[in-house]
Amino acid sequence: MLIEELAKQIHSNAVDHGWWDDKRETPEIIALIHSEWSEALEEARAGRPMKWYACLEGDEHFPCAPADETECMNFKDRFTCMYRGKKPEGIAVELIDGCIRIFDWLGERNVKCEEKDGGPSTVESLYTESNAGKVPDKVPELIAWLHLYTAKAMTAHPIVGIDAMSLLEAAAVAMSWVKKQGLDPLALLLEKHEYNKTRPYKHGKKF
Repeated sequence: MLIEELAKQIHSNAVDHGWWDDKRETPEIIALIHSEWSEALEEARAGRPMKWYACLEGDEHFPCAPADETECMNFKDRFTCMYRGKKPEGIAVELIDGCIRIFDWLGERNVKCEEKDGGPSTVESLYTESNAGKVPDKVPELIAWLHLYTAKAMTAHPIVGIDAMSLLEAAAVAMSWVKKQGLDPLALLLEKHEYNKTRPYKHGKKF
């Protein structure tokens, strides 16, 4: 899938949900990307899985991990638990949320990603087997690197505001780590993107 195509879809949904009703300054964009990386760290600190769903039967914050689905007695069928929330959560999901914010900004700026320019053109090229082998294993180290790339995106070109290549590097690191955990980064991103379409104005947030 082309990066530009995905960025356009994600940005269109963000516009529909009011995220671009007001002018968004560079520090806000960068800070919100940082916030997603930090949320992934908090998921890891809480001992949460890579991907889970809230159980709506009792404690809404009880992690229902996909790996545990065969033990769940509330299934209507093999694939759907009647009490499972629709919103994916978890370490990998928060990392993907950071990538969604990056693709949103790329779409807003209509950034062109072409191989002839020396950069990646497809989403899949961001998380090749080679790239996955280069990312750190431990979550704290991963998050530190993601914060570094994200901060670099704002400081690299202060006149332009944000450096797209630095953000793409951050997305590549995040998605490569997700792949290293045995998940499909693009499939997870598209699942979260579809869920985001159902959310309220600005997802209920001020900014």
